[in-house]
Amino acid sequence: MKQVVFQLDYGMVSHGLAPLYVDGTATELSFWGFSTDIVRRLTRLNELYDRQVNWDNPSDTTWRISERDRNEFNALLPFVVSELQVEIGHRWQIVVETRAI
Repeated sequence: MKQVVFQLDYGMVSHGLAPLYVDGTATELSFWGFSTDIVRRLTRLNELYDRQVNWDNPSDTTWRISERDRNEFNALLPFVVSELQVEIGHRWQIVVETRAI
């Protein structure tokens, strides 16, 4: 069984990358052939992840993600990972490195 690492990074999905790493390299969304619904949920998850940073002032240490966004991210994360596992099948094992925020 091959392993794929699930690790979100800032702006990944909006740049066409899936948060799925094979042999340490991020893969393109098109590699997996995900449904529109999965891509939409991955996009939303990545948007919420990106809100951890104040993009107007990235060094702003007082910036905090809103509780609403944090709760949505934390609820969506395990759902998306489960959905991805079903989509990529039994030949791949997903190792989740992204944690709740």
